[in-house]
Amino acid sequence: MSVGRHFGMVISRMPGMTYAATVRTSEDCRFMCSICYENCWGIYRLHGETVWMCWRCTDLKDNGLVPGPRLLNTQPPRKLRVGEQLRSPSGVWDVTSSEHVWEWEGRRLRQPACVYAVTREDGHTEEWRGQDMADFHLIPAEFEHITRARCNELGSMLTAAGLSWEDNGRQETPRRLKYAVTGPRGRQWSIRPVAPIDFDPWQPSNLWHAVRTAPPHQSPVLSARPLADHIRELQL
Repeated sequence: MSVGRHFGMVISRMPGMTYAATVRTSEDCRFMCSICYENCWGIYRLHGETVWMCWRCTDLKDNGLVPGPRLLNTQPPRKLRVGEQLRSPSGVWDVTSSEHVWEWEGRRLRQPACVYAVTREDGHTEEWRGQDMADFHLIPAEFEHITRARCNELGSMLTAAGLSWEDNGRQETPRRLKYAVTGPRGRQWSIRPVAPIDFDPWQPSNLWHAVRTAPPHQSPVLSARPLADHIRELQL
């Protein structure tokens, strides 16, 4: 890690990781992530690791994914495989076929291009040339974004925050779980897992969002502990 001039440093040792941050800092005294080389105000070191990482790389590593630079296009530097899932602003898509072509949109190409057929959840199919798919982002196949362990984590965080809650009993299908939570002043909240289209593979712990009907309020997509704190601390 590297850091410039600063007025002080805070080091916090937590279960599973160590966190370090500078306090009262200026632009020239930020840390640098050892993985993606991004400048940041705080860095983390997971238990058993020897490198200090930013919060994003730490989150990826902690979820069994490969940390690294966040690219504008999250497609891998390879040909997409049939069956892989992509996310775009208009939905979640499955790659249903791929082929190399020399002609595209009525014109001859200087080199062959890979063209994919992608099918949305509603059955709508489109064809896209690989280099035109900047708005399509690969959903990592090895990461199931809602699991029973993560549901148990949410329940533990709600309990630790002093909130009473109950679920709808759908533990066999974690994606369909719904939580009814009683917040401060007896206000009722509903918590659901984030939909696949809203799930950000680069922030894999941000899985939950909560809605309150009266007065109306919707939380951002958060991980378990910040969401429990959000409900407990919101007084409006």
